[in-house]
Amino acid sequence: MQEDDSTSQSMSDKFNITVPDGWVIQHVYSTDTITLLEEMMQGSRLLARICLQDQAIANIEGTYDCEDSDESIYIQQYPNLADQPEFAAIANSNIRNENLLEYLIMKLQKLGYNEISILSNTNMTINVINSDTNKTIVAVVPTNLVQMRYNSPNSTDTRGYFMLAATNATSNLGIISGYSLSYEGNAATSPSSFPPEPILSIFKSFEFVKEAREGGLAALNVEDNDYGNEAFNSTRRPTLYHEDPTVSFPWSW
Repeated sequence: MQEDDSTSQSMSDKFNITVPDGWVIQHVYSTDTITLLEEMMQGSRLLARICLQDQAIANIEGTYDCEDSDESIYIQQYPNLADQPEFAAIANSNIRNENLLEYLIMKLQKLGYNEISILSNTNMTINVINSDTNKTIVAVVPTNLVQMRYNSPNSTDTRGYFMLAATNATSNLGIISGYSLSYEGNAATSPSSFPPEPILSIFKSFEFVKEAREGGLAALNVEDNDYGNEAFNSTRRPTLYHEDPTVSFPWSW
């Protein structure tokens, strides 16, 4: 991990993100066998938490713990989606962001979330940068910024914002993994359409990191997607598609 001003880079997890003033990041490294087995069973890994500094616990080595924060952004990975039984009927190269969204909704329901509805779904892109320069964009991948409303397990009316990408950008073997940045707020006070600032800025700053010695990206299958050519650029200008807020999605596989 390298820190430079407010930019945090994790080479082990291959991402780069900007943490604004007043916020801190906790990188989560799973090394013990029990945790790794739990992650394999859950099909997901928590890579990092970002929270307000005044809600974090400072550790003596200069790092922070965001576990007890009331307001956090979670960065998660869903490794090798094709290995999950829910994707058994989908070829690895055909896994798209909409499949990851369905998978996420199913997981939320298993955790006790209910009355889930999609309020908006916005097409965006994530840059893949060269780790040697931290600037050179070697590729871009499509992502969806999804706003949902649901009841949390404690029956709180909640608005959730999720930036989702199913991509092989971190694999040299063409293996597609899922990535999710998520933030939750009270539905009565959270804004519609997009997350509040600086949450949106943090989301938009997320980048994948590719080491030069790893070579080029495995071929990205961009055929038959819903993004069109305009999505594959680095302008980060979102295209917003509103969906019916009254429709709930009781997904089953």
